[in-house]
Amino acid sequence: MRRALFYLALFLFGLLPVRASELPDHPLTLREALELLRARNPVLASNRAHAEAVQAGEITANLRPNPVLTSANEDFNVFKPSEFDIRRKQEFTDNVLQLIERGHKRRFRVESARWATTLTLEGYRDIQRQLEFAVKAGFVAMVLAKSNLQLARDNLRDYGETVRLNGIRLQAGDISPTDFDRIRGEQARFENDFLNAQLALDQARVQLETLLGLPDLPEKFDIESELAAPELNFSREELFQRALANRPDYLAARDGVSKGEADVRLADANGATDIAVGSEYKRNGPDNTIGFTVQIPLRIFDRNQGEKLRTRKELEAGRANELAARIAVRADVAQAQQAYRTALARAQLYSKDYLERARRVRDRVEFSFRNGGASLLEYLDALRSYRDTELAWRAAYAQAATAVHQLSLVTATELWP
Repeated sequence: MRRALFYLALFLFGLLPVRASELPDHPLTLREALELLRARNPVLASNRAHAEAVQAGEITANLRPNPVLTSANEDFNVFKPSEFDIRRKQEFTDNVLQLIERGHKRRFRVESARWATTLTLEGYRDIQRQLEFAVKAGFVAMVLAKSNLQLARDNLRDYGETVRLNGIRLQAGDISPTDFDRIRGEQARFENDFLNAQLALDQARVQLETLLGLPDLPEKFDIESELAAPELNFSREELFQRALANRPDYLAARDGVSKGEADVRLADANGATDIAVGSEYKRNGPDNTIGFTVQIPLRIFDRNQGEKLRTRKELEAGRANELAARIAVRADVAQAQQAYRTALARAQLYSKDYLERARRVRDRVEFSFRNGGASLLEYLDALRSYRDTELAWRAAYAQAATAVHQLSLVTATELWP
């Protein structure tokens, strides 16, 4: 129910700034964060308005030339008022001229304007794609930071208990004051880890809040998710075909060729000669006459040669750009897929082997140390090893999750189940 109200608020309030008091009272899921991005991010809002502005150019392209009214009134003898006779001695000429476009100029203008709108919308969707990936990566970073903070808090608490127990052993004479001081001094490392983890979480929160367009950067902002990465079973060719069908940057390169072809047709049409026809009414004293006018430019020198050549060269460049974009898409897919496979294998390796081994070593060495079977150095080394393995395991799963989002980015489809 609370989340339903959250989506309703997004719909009703549109692009109004989000204040801390307007945030939902539950931690955001990734889906809710993406909805908030689409509704509130000022960069998206700016590009959305720009796309609408470009689309307005279609209206301009579809307009016909306006007729021109010319009115000429002559022979007003104001210096001889006695001879001023508007009915007999003055001349009035009114002319209406209409330009007639030839060569289907208006049709090709509209076609070019529509392709310009399409390219702008694809540019907008590409910016949205990039921002959504940034939010997903920021979301994973904040989840990782929360997990690391919890680990640092648990480690600090557990080590505090170790310090307390060894204080009892010191009083009983089981360890020397020097060993206890070294144990107590090691606590600074865990306290420093906690402070660094808290800073990392604060920075990750601010970065995500900025992407979501939260101007107040509220401290109560929170998210919910787990460090996990799904196993994907897509072939490289399937991912490549998805990318070709959905990636806005490639679609823009492909449609840029169509825009270039439309511009070539428009340049050719603009080389056609337009004519202007008009009608005229003249009153000269008591006489009333009508006339007709035809204007035909003699295009001896300017036949739009420069634009014809330019648009054809632009079309050649567009075709080369489409091929380059296709190659880049294939390379992006290949690299993202390999990065995902490597990240997932590393995460599974830590989960199935390294983490459990490090935990068992720590527990055994700790038990031996408390019973005098292991040295202080061995105990501290086991603690550091376990701590480093825990951090590496979390980082590996965060990297695997980010790799899934990277695959979604390069294919412009949502691959997370």
